[in-house]
Amino acid sequence: MNLLKKLLFIHIFSLWITCQAASINQTNFYPLLPQETVLKNLEQHIPFNPQGTNLVGYLYIGDHETMISESTWLYVKQGLEYYKKNKPIFIILELDTPGGEIFAAQKISDALKAMDIQENIPIVAYINNWAISAGAMLAYSSRFIVTTKDGSIGAAEPVYPDGMGKMESASEKINSAIRADFGNRASYFGRNSLLAEAMVDKDLILVLRKGKIIRLENENQIKLTGADADIVISSKGKLLTLTAEQMINYGVADLLLSPTKLTTITQEEEKLGKWPGDKMLLFHAPFFERIPHVIVDAYKMDWKTKLFVFLASPIVSSLLMMGLIIGGYLEFSQPGLSFPGFIAVTCLFLMILSHFSLELAGWLELIILLTGLTLIIVELFLVPTFGLLGVFGVILFIIGLFGMLLPNIDSVQIEPDTKTINAAGEYFLRRLAWLSGTFILSLILIGLLAKHVLPRFSGMNSLILSGNEQDASKGFTAGLDRSKMPLPGTIAIVYATLRPAGKIVIDQKIYDALSDFDFIPEGEKVIVTRVEEGGVFVERIKVEGE
Repeated sequence: MNLLKKLLFIHIFSLWITCQAASINQTNFYPLLPQETVLKNLEQHIPFNPQGTNLVGYLYIGDHETMISESTWLYVKQGLEYYKKNKPIFIILELDTPGGEIFAAQKISDALKAMDIQENIPIVAYINNWAISAGAMLAYSSRFIVTTKDGSIGAAEPVYPDGMGKMESASEKINSAIRADFGNRASYFGRNSLLAEAMVDKDLILVLRKGKIIRLENENQIKLTGADADIVISSKGKLLTLTAEQMINYGVADLLLSPTKLTTITQEEEKLGKWPGDKMLLFHAPFFERIPHVIVDAYKMDWKTKLFVFLASPIVSSLLMMGLIIGGYLEFSQPGLSFPGFIAVTCLFLMILSHFSLELAGWLELIILLTGLTLIIVELFLVPTFGLLGVFGVILFIIGLFGMLLPNIDSVQIEPDTKTINAAGEYFLRRLAWLSGTFILSLILIGLLAKHVLPRFSGMNSLILSGNEQDASKGFTAGLDRSKMPLPGTIAIVYATLRPAGKIVIDQKIYDALSDFDFIPEGEKVIVTRVEEGGVFVERIKVEGE
């Protein structure tokens, strides 16, 4: 009888072990929250009006081709400001993106968490296919994550835009810092940090062992046989990407949305940015389907903001800076209200307008820039100081300009452990390199213009002045026909103020001229010192006693 009891006990124990192993292999969960707990969390953080209208915010980052960038950050930032005023019960962040810039994603992530904690407006990340790379960070920064059956999340290798806008991998040190940051953002709302880190670090080995996710140092530690064999989640050499089912099983996502036939959102509703909630799959899921009278209020950028975002992009900002530098040079080398001057002023205006309107630049940068510009104008037109004010003004102008075009410098930090800059610093240096390259290229183009173009076209008359201001019948001469140029030692009268470029008159003939970095007002006598490819050079005639 005792033997029979022992055999029965062994049989029951074996069945229990088998069932436990089978359960682990079927569910693969960590730690899977009961549906009741998920619903309780939703009820706690998303209170709704059972009688009246319930407004729900909506932000969209998607279309597979939409890379997360500084423009995305500006879109989300302004959208959150809009919802702070309108107070929806929660905000849907629909994600269908392959990722993008890590620094922009960090700023968006911080803003999403602040919206939840500070404003009590939770974010529901709605993964509609892709939440890859930086998109995964945005999902992890949301209090709730829901996914469609074809949703996926992961492969979050840090990338940055190069000078041509293409994406390239970050350095190993930056990658290490981002891995830790990714894990911290995942654990912020109670999700497993190891899963998030494995999405960044392709050398991280994770397995499911006895219902828990653990990290292994090498592949030899994986248990491949036995009733408690490991289930490999992330293998060495491959970034982790989770399917919709795995997201649910590992506790990354809260709800899995089943396919449902929906009423199409009309073009009028899409244009207006408002539609009934039952036209979205989310509101056919448990808890959300109980919210009555839902109106989805989608934030849409107006055309002015879209234009400012375009103008503030790194490439366009650099081109505007090039237009400012070259246009300014052409205007000052050939005085007069002209097309190059108009281009320079327009470029400067667009840079200031776009960066200041989008709050990328502060008052300090603007004050420094305008102070430098004021000093330059004073030097050229009001109180000549032999270049002192002008040089100081140029320095302030460049500092203000670069400060305006390089936002978020206050976010740059040095990691004390690795002694490397953070993602903000990496972004800052890349953008600085891009702008510095543009500045150097502008100087090279100016040198080429001064040597080869301006002498031949006599200051590019077709661009500088129009009408009959330089009609030969009125005494103007152009070009560098040396047989018609005044000889060194010839006395002339300043016809148009030399700043240092201007015009002189000799025997009723008017010539383009340059002083050696001296401000000489109209009407003063000068003497021709030399004639070179750059033009006729003159200097002030000193009066005895000076």
